[in-house]
Amino acid sequence: MLFIYLDIVEKFSCSQCGRCCRNDWLVTVDEAGYRRNRELFAKLGRDEEFRQAFIPLQGEADYGEYARIAKRASGGCWFLTDDHLCRLQQWAGHAHLDTVCQWFPRYPMDTERGIELSLSFSCPTALQLARREEPLRIVRSGQPPLSMLPPDFVTYSYPSQYSVQHWQHFYFALEEHLIDVLQARRISWQDRLGIVRRSLECLTGWVRSDSVDQQLAKLFQDNYERLDTLPATSGDENTPDYWLVENCFVNFLFRKNLYSHGPAETLRQLELMQECLQAAMRQKSGQGPGTETVFETIVQLEMEYNHNRSSKNSRGK
Repeated sequence: MLFIYLDIVEKFSCSQCGRCCRNDWLVTVDEAGYRRNRELFAKLGRDEEFRQAFIPLQGEADYGEYARIAKRASGGCWFLTDDHLCRLQQWAGHAHLDTVCQWFPRYPMDTERGIELSLSFSCPTALQLARREEPLRIVRSGQPPLSMLPPDFVTYSYPSQYSVQHWQHFYFALEEHLIDVLQARRISWQDRLGIVRRSLECLTGWVRSDSVDQQLAKLFQDNYERLDTLPATSGDENTPDYWLVENCFVNFLFRKNLYSHGPAETLRQLELMQECLQAAMRQKSGQGPGTETVFETIVQLEMEYNHNRSSKNSRGK
């Protein structure tokens, strides 16, 4: 089996900041998890707390969801301690936790070419790893980057299930090309993102065709030619904030957002991210109001949109 992952995955270690446990995500458990916790609380003599902490879902439940974990009045998870630790883990060990709590911010994907892993940039510790001059590197290895494998996956990507008349049949080549464009630091990040956006606009207009592979080859060639003709940056983008912005977009594409949501929705998200990050850059340089940093903007974007926090279906990390 092949493992494909961003190199920061094997470097991540939880710093116990508690941020992922102190927000308005609704974390759910399945029926097996609900019963497992009911048995634990019964053994501990905490039956009343169990009824307060695990609230069965009714009509709003999605497939595989049985109950949600309650929040404290302060907004944190019911089990979060004042020193950012988890009482459930203290009582029963890490393996007792629900899958999403065990694995977050790791983002496991089951794909046709192997198991792929990235990190959620809503985690400040994960994001700090991406604030570096070296571009994110995609590792391909026969060895897993972690001591254990995920029991399930956030998303699935099997392009060969699509006809050769559909662009998604060639998804992996497209993803690699767009990441290559994003990491072409000779030109500005705005220009690089412009090429990616135009590529997505092209995809939205394509129909099923026997020549999709030729159209993609032409698109790739046009993009590389444009990279060669665009003016070079003046050097003022050689800073941690700009490296972080680049790595944010690379991580976004590597997580298979384009495959899962299609070019139109991916384009909408990219435009939103670009707008917010441009504003953060202006604030950082003193050209706009506010003090929100690029780092914090990325964390908030991930929490609000890439985890669908405000959506009815936002029940997991």
